[in-house]
Amino acid sequence: MKKILFFIPLLLMLVITGCNGPKKLTKKADALAVAGIHKEAVEFYIKALSKDRAHVSAIQGLRKSGSAVLNSFQSDFFRAYSNYEYKLAVYTYIDMEKFQTRLNKMNADLRIPRHSQDDYKDAKAKYLEQRFEEANEMMARESFTSAEEVFKEITTIEPNYGGEDMDNLMEISKLEPPYRDANIKLDLNKNRYAYYEFKKVVEVNPNYKDAKVKMDEALELAEYPIGVLKFKNFSYESGADVKVYSMMMDDLIKNKGPFLQVLDRSSMDRILNEKHVTVNGWLSGKEAVEAGGFIGAKAILSGKIISVIKSSKSPKPKIVRGYKKRVVKTYNKSTKKTTSKNVYDKVSFKNYKGHNSVKIMFQFMLVSAETGEVLLSEVVEEKIRSEVNYNVYAGNYRDLVPGSWSFTWKKMPNDRIDHSRNGRRDLREKFNSSKKLRSFSSIISEAYSSVGKESARKVYQFNPEK
Repeated sequence: MKKILFFIPLLLMLVITGCNGPKKLTKKADALAVAGIHKEAVEFYIKALSKDRAHVSAIQGLRKSGSAVLNSFQSDFFRAYSNYEYKLAVYTYIDMEKFQTRLNKMNADLRIPRHSQDDYKDAKAKYLEQRFEEANEMMARESFTSAEEVFKEITTIEPNYGGEDMDNLMEISKLEPPYRDANIKLDLNKNRYAYYEFKKVVEVNPNYKDAKVKMDEALELAEYPIGVLKFKNFSYESGADVKVYSMMMDDLIKNKGPFLQVLDRSSMDRILNEKHVTVNGWLSGKEAVEAGGFIGAKAILSGKIISVIKSSKSPKPKIVRGYKKRVVKTYNKSTKKTTSKNVYDKVSFKNYKGHNSVKIMFQFMLVSAETGEVLLSEVVEEKIRSEVNYNVYAGNYRDLVPGSWSFTWKKMPNDRIDHSRNGRRDLREKFNSSKKLRSFSSIISEAYSSVGKESARKVYQFNPEK
């Protein structure tokens, strides 16, 4: 029986393969060809040859049907060419050429007549000349995007068309829109946007007009130096301010981009000390303007740890009631048969629950050193929790079934056995779940890192030009 089952899939595979073998596919193609449906016939001949490249009947059929389709292409091409529909003629010929190439990969050995090739060259020359004039008119009207699309079409049909002049025109059509857009944004003091638009131009051609000079100008105007004060700590967790500061500065410097400048801390402190300016770690208004003026900052960033709350519960055992399943066999002397039934014994096992958790609240504020305005103020909160919830049983936990009972020595109406799949799955998962809590040091380090990175992200994504 096992051998028969093994061979069934193999037989099915052979049957399916036989139904789609080269002979079968060729017969289908021949039938379509006889009916004059040559395009579909070609597809079946190709499928047959993809399975057997040397299948003679398929090659012969492909040549006949391929020739019929190729003649249809030629008729369509000649009709369009005779009616001066040069675009239609060009694209019909291109499709015909692709068709010929595809068939010849299967040894069809088909050729486009020489007169059609000559007519195509003429149609292509006239169509491309017409499109080139249209593109030049678009350039004159400053419709650069439309002109670029036409230039792309021309070079797709004839890659070397126009030579160096075409290259120059294509470059202008591509680079002039972002160049002009960048100049408009530069005049509107949207320097960040202008910088990126000029950068698009410079990456293609560094010598395009004055794009490089203006890109540097936009960058200089967009630069945004900020001074960062020491953070305050209002929590009972010693060193929390230093750790969040360190995490935030590290991420801020890594991701600050081309505009944001984080001023050197030691130089900033030295200058403020020399000017006898006292900062309290949480500046606003006039104080920020004064400090920013001394250190050359456009904004002052300050922060404070509002709270660090730890919570812990050691895993302690709790008695859980359930059932242990066992099989009881009974022999019937009269029938001489053995029957089996499941018996459920009331048992207890232990469940342990516990957790370590940390919740951090941090507030930062970015204040303009030019106007004293609060530019950005956020409270970032992070809670990291590690918990365990596992069961322990002295026997084989796979024999256990969830349920409830009141007394071990007698059956009660409210005794319940949970036979559901979800109940059994949840019970077993708790025997396999982790029994180890993460340490507070690990949890709090992750929380500091998360708060620092999230705060940094909000600062380096802030755009003062919006």
